[in-house]
Amino acid sequence: MDSNPQTQKAQPAGAPANAPRRRLFGGVAGGVLVAVPAKTALGAVCKSPSAMISGNTSPRTGDGSTCSGGLSPGFWMTPQHSPHWTVAGAKFPTFKSVPVLCGAKPPDLSETDILTPGTLLTEAGFVGAPAGIGLWQALAYETKYTQLLRHLSAAWLNAGYFDSQSQNYPLSRPQIVEMWMAVKNGGTYCPSALLSCGNNGWTASDVIAYISGMYDVQAAVPNLCKGT
Repeated sequence: MDSNPQTQKAQPAGAPANAPRRRLFGGVAGGVLVAVPAKTALGAVCKSPSAMISGNTSPRTGDGSTCSGGLSPGFWMTPQHSPHWTVAGAKFPTFKSVPVLCGAKPPDLSETDILTPGTLLTEAGFVGAPAGIGLWQALAYETKYTQLLRHLSAAWLNAGYFDSQSQNYPLSRPQIVEMWMAVKNGGTYCPSALLSCGNNGWTASDVIAYISGMYDVQAAVPNLCKGT
């Protein structure tokens, strides 16, 4: 379960609790935000916000591809999954001492252990994010760099990794950056495909709920540490 510990040590993240989430859904350009349980219809919410407005509840896009909800921050931050960063088109950080890939505990890694930060938030397009801070740091130290950057960083990696017809992430990287730009200073997000969302735009909390509510849907990956 995602937590928000009062420490700067990295904490693994799982799926959020089944609390009610606000979702954009409807059949007209205005759309409405309605409350639905986060885990009641995972296939139905595994799609882009603009697709949700179309009223199409199928997890398939219509072109033969299957929607993948991606993997959580806890997956992306652990050392044994660093090869997946390469597939996603990103650089995993390096550390002053080499972590045991299939045994290291993320809480044992602090920011002072980082030798090179890997792909930076600003390199990923998150304008206004802390300078010199990597995606991994945003994933690992959410109390310092916010839950918003944590989940957007996971989404950014998911968008690069799940880009095949069998597993296709519902957000593109430009859309993820668009979300950041819209809500980072307290604003609301409305998909650019819509003329207006009126008063129903998504806040930062809504963006987090949307991204985290899809984790692990059609997101099977190779087990790099079998037997451990």
